[in-house]
Amino acid sequence: MLFNNLLNKPKYKPHFKKLLFGLFVVAIICISAHSSKAQHEHKRLASNLILEGHAYYGFLIPHHIEMEIFNSHFPAFEISITKLTHGRTRWEYMYNYPFVGIGYWYSDIGRSPYLGSAHAIFPYINFPLTRKKDIQLYFRTGLGIGYMTKRFHRLDNYKNVVIGSHINVAISLLLELKKRIGEQFILSAGIGFNHFSNGSMKTPNYGINIPSISAGIAYRLSKENPYFKQKLLPELRPFEFDGKKSVDLDVTAAFGYKDMRSEIGGRYVIFTTFANLLKPTTFKSKYGIGLDISYDGTDEQLILKEYHDTIDNKIKLVQTGLNLAYELNISKVSFIANLGIYLTSKYKGDGIIYEKLALQYKISDHLFTSITLKAHAGRADFIVLGIGYKFNLIYY
Repeated sequence: MLFNNLLNKPKYKPHFKKLLFGLFVVAIICISAHSSKAQHEHKRLASNLILEGHAYYGFLIPHHIEMEIFNSHFPAFEISITKLTHGRTRWEYMYNYPFVGIGYWYSDIGRSPYLGSAHAIFPYINFPLTRKKDIQLYFRTGLGIGYMTKRFHRLDNYKNVVIGSHINVAISLLLELKKRIGEQFILSAGIGFNHFSNGSMKTPNYGINIPSISAGIAYRLSKENPYFKQKLLPELRPFEFDGKKSVDLDVTAAFGYKDMRSEIGGRYVIFTTFANLLKPTTFKSKYGIGLDISYDGTDEQLILKEYHDTIDNKIKLVQTGLNLAYELNISKVSFIANLGIYLTSKYKGDGIIYEKLALQYKISDHLFTSITLKAHAGRADFIVLGIGYKFNLIYY
């Protein structure tokens, strides 16, 4: 009776039902995974899954004066499934056997009538920073899809100048200290940061930044497999140390669009191609330089709006830039960061410095796909999807 009364109260009904639904989905996943594990117990390296729950308490950073009305403190909740790695592949050994998993994060953003609620589903990697047995420090990074229940509307929700779309990119960062309790429980406490943005694919897009503190509890679904205590060492690749020296040349062509009807009207396409010349320094890292050539359809309208000038030839809108590049490799996934300066740019409103952050996935030894975010002083400019080819240039 008490449960029914609580569920039927209007104040709690929508959020409570969402939380119940999330717990139900996770329970089904856990039961299925646990059943599958029981059926394959004879395998030496059977799956070893951990169910985790986190409670957060944080606030929204009002990094623009228009966002002061959203300044509040509020809780957030997360449930996730985590799997331990033990060196089956080389990247697990190189990164000190991290945890991998997928999480669901929810918050009502202080019950704001303009922002609504935030949901996020993201895969993540949790990297150990220390090697102690029972107490360890971890840094978790996750990237996935976020959903905001309310977005900007020029008539119905004009005070929401933060987010212009329901679907967004969700980034989750967490620095946490974990303490083992017995054989199957783990307690944790940490500092987290969550970010929601659509990369200016639809404006307005100030983005949501939520720093927080957290407390969590994890439960190992089965007792630790004794074989897992013996970490595996990956084999060397044939002819790996053959004395050859080389650099990698990555060439990418990408496409995107911006919906700026709320600011200058219309939708505009973006075409860009870029190349990175990278020298491997370790199995993880590469350093080098990059070249960018891009066309942004919004520049013509911004030049007309801000400078009252017209462009007679769209070729003049093409931007070129030179940058420093860094690549971090994790198995088939690579993160590339660029910091550059424009060589030519007709639109000067963004300044001459730009940043890029790209996520690459290797389809084969040479072919890859990518998603790239370009920004100016930390403010997102656009997101593009691309496909590229990697050339391995041997010089010795």
